[in-house]
Amino acid sequence: MIAGSRARTVVVALGNPDRADDGVGPAVVRALGPQPGVEVWEAIRGGLPLAQALVGFERALVVDACPALPVGEVALLPLFTDHGPRITDHGSWVHGMGLAQSLAALRTAGLDVPETWALAIGVKAALPFRRGLSPQVARAVPAAVAEVNRWLAN
Repeated sequence: MIAGSRARTVVVALGNPDRADDGVGPAVVRALGPQPGVEVWEAIRGGLPLAQALVGFERALVVDACPALPVGEVALLPLFTDHGPRITDHGSWVHGMGLAQSLAALRTAGLDVPETWALAIGVKAALPFRRGLSPQVARAVPAAVAEVNRWLAN
């Protein structure tokens, strides 16, 4: 990347590695490794602060634990449809913070928000405070990495 230029694409891992399977997002991007021309971040906070950080990118992929899916399942979901945000504030995944709604508000305010997708990895709803993924979620990491690579290729 040229000094002072910004990548057009970003992959953001949400999650806390000190909360067991909540750390699956960071585990996925660590397994992914460096991606030329792509910014790769790890974050614990989401919502409006994350949405603001995404302004100016063309594409964004947020990788996060999702208790709404069966444990170990991987799903790629658009955060927007033609009718607005697809992901609502009702769930506790994507840190229960309304990233889609924050992006929609920034778009309404005239800011340049990216086409944003979520890569959800199923986890149990109650997660303990400890390091390390459960065996079921750890087995999902290679499939999630493959999905990130497919998303980046499109």
